Amino acid sequence: MGARAEITPELAPQIPLVTQELPEFHEIIDALKSVAGEGLPPHLSIGELEAIAHSSIGLYISDIINAITAIQHQYSLQNAKELAEKLFNYKVQLFNRLYDIEFLPAPQVPLGGLDQMLAAFKKFKRLLSPLAKAYKLKVPKGVLLVGPPGTGKSHAAKVCAQIVGVPLILVDWGNFRGYGNEAEPRLKKLLKLTDRLNRVVIYFDDFDKSFAGFDDGGLGQRLAGTLLTWMQERTSDAIVIASVNRMEWLPPELTRAGRFDYIYKVDLPNHGERNTIFNLHLTRFDERFKNGGVPYTHESRKEVIKRTQRCVGSEIQTIVERAAATTFYQMFPDENAPIPSLLPPLEISPETLLEERKQIKPLAIREADRVESMRQYC
Repeated sequence: MGARAEITPELAPQIPLVTQELPEFHEIIDALKSVAGEGLPPHLSIGELEAIAHSSIGLYISDIINAITAIQHQYSLQNAKELAEKLFNYKVQLFNRLYDIEFLPAPQVPLGGLDQMLAAFKKFKRLLSPLAKAYKLKVPKGVLLVGPPGTGKSHAAKVCAQIVGVPLILVDWGNFRGYGNEAEPRLKKLLKLTDRLNRVVIYFDDFDKSFAGFDDGGLGQRLAGTLLTWMQERTSDAIVIASVNRMEWLPPELTRAGRFDYIYKVDLPNHGERNTIFNLHLTRFDERFKNGGVPYTHESRKEVIKRTQRCVGSEIQTIVERAAATTFYQMFPDENAPIPSLLPPLEISPETLLEERKQIKPLAIREADRVESMRQYC
């Protein structure tokens, strides 16, 4: 009957409903053993079979076999590690198409500030260990990131996945609202996938918009209810992170124990955090900042940090990127300039950063009342 089977309440007791669930890990291992020597490299060890199975968890058996056949036809791999990597990349592309999400391997991203939250993420990783399981300990049900736009909530979710060492599912919560009657089945399908993947971080962006009072016939409330019920009852090791801009929109039951156990305020960066964020982005363009280098004088550095007060991380990133482009224009005024055999270094001056700062009016200044309203509820 396809992905959705709708049976009237009168007929439901009389008609058995069989659902094809995603295969469990041991079922994938059995399926791989059954095709050993056909699509798989010969003489695979148990460890190599498990590596391939881990890469394909979340796919149906037929998809796994078809993917292996296609990969082998294209690459003729004899190495189990390479096959596992190709299979995982195939899964990433398939998930992004089927579920309308952004599915990422464990990211590799830096983060400035938020030390308390990073320390908590490191503890979450330990809760995934066999020793923690022996003590019947589990990862928290949910983590809530609260703060104004641009403060780095999405980036923090990527850092969590990086620290824990698991893939990341990025979900735009507003997308589900746009599916109308298909929204709830899509969400349930995604949550089943999350359970099967088991060790994964799933991040819901702009979660508070479900409670913002939009006239959607109660769809947002139902979607949130589906998610919260799943969070309460699930047994997988998935870490759920949701971001909100306005804490006051959330109903009280959302933050009770067993739902979102950890709540972190992601606020405007302070002096030290702005300094770290500048270093992270300047290192991308200016070689002098690598390995902890600080080519600016103390006074000029202090002035840059002072003049970017109330700038969030995304605005600091924009300032650095625009300053890098301006420096490039000054170094090569001729648009037809050839590429030199030895590229001269791109050296961004503090004066260029300050000039670009003048061109940006931070959201916390432009929409001061709205941002302060968000901050006071964090």
